[in-house]
Amino acid sequence: MESSGHHSELHPAEHRAYRELYLSSRQLLNRWGRLSEALEDTPVSPVLEMGAASVREMVDALEPRTEAYDLHGGPAAHGAGATLAGIRSAVVDRSVDTGLAARMAVLDIEHVTTLLLQLAELALSRNDEDQAAFCVEWAKRLRPVVKDARRAVVALGKDPDRIAAPLDPSAIGQAIHRAGWAVGTVGEWVDRRVAGLEGDEKTESGDR
Repeated sequence: MESSGHHSELHPAEHRAYRELYLSSRQLLNRWGRLSEALEDTPVSPVLEMGAASVREMVDALEPRTEAYDLHGGPAAHGAGATLAGIRSAVVDRSVDTGLAARMAVLDIEHVTTLLLQLAELALSRNDEDQAAFCVEWAKRLRPVVKDARRAVVALGKDPDRIAAPLDPSAIGQAIHRAGWAVGTVGEWVDRRVAGLEGDEKTESGDR
């Protein structure tokens, strides 16, 4: 859909939301690329590749529209998205199970589609039906990506060992993964201790 010009200046909330959309989309593209490689032995990989292609197309179509408002989604947004994805891949994804990393990928695309729909409402608040229609159209086009990603990630449950394994099979990845499990185990122990103490307190108060 081609832009027919804008009706008014973007609302500050709209301006921030578009920057968030650019950052979230760039982060998705970087992170899904890494996940696709890490999960190349699963049906999730091709789904992420096709989904990323759709998001990239959306970003390409969005850029000339926001540039009309002097809002650019180029190098700065790309750099921030790449940095965010890099940090998550280097630290967070390495410390969790493959299953959790895959589930987080579904949240990535859900966030993008939710932003698009909210931006459509923001456009309507200033009577910009053309921009609202653009956002709604892309939210609809990305909806199958959400469904396909969720379906593929759910199907990973058929392979419990793969889901429980670290996403990064390297030595450092496995070390970080073990450290994450250790922290989780300590956390569970603390939770049980706290729950036990609370139960004791309730019993004592009930005996009074």
